[in-house]
Amino acid sequence: MSPAAKKILIPFIVVDGIFFAALAVWLIHRQHGGSILPTGKADIQIEPRPLEARLTEIDLINKGDAPGSPDFAVNVTWSDVDLVSSEGLNHYTEIDTGRRSVQFQPQPSQQNVTFAARERRAVGWVKLTDDVAVHVEATHEFATTQP
Repeated sequence: MSPAAKKILIPFIVVDGIFFAALAVWLIHRQHGGSILPTGKADIQIEPRPLEARLTEIDLINKGDAPGSPDFAVNVTWSDVDLVSSEGLNHYTEIDTGRRSVQFQPQPSQQNVTFAARERRAVGWVKLTDDVAVHVEATHEFATTQP
């Protein structure tokens, strides 16, 4: 092959090689569901998790596929038993809202804190006088005073 042909052919081969490598990476990334832009959304859910008899931890779990920030408090209720003790965890404050309820509120410093996708974080726990089901719900109405 003549030197003039090599001078023209080699840059084309290099550019074609780079193009096909980039195409292969893009196809593999696309096949595995990847995306350059974040297309998912956060799905933060509340889950009571019994640790032992009469002791239940309250967790927030981001079941989505993108980071998100919880902008709600967590109401915890139960029936037919009394509260022994409770405590807010991970920058959440526990507010006693009644004989059979507490609320876990994010502290003001938590306003812009995000949960990664599939992250689980405990926000508090309750210990009751007997082993009963604990019910949880999100609320945007924050308790302001303790009864």
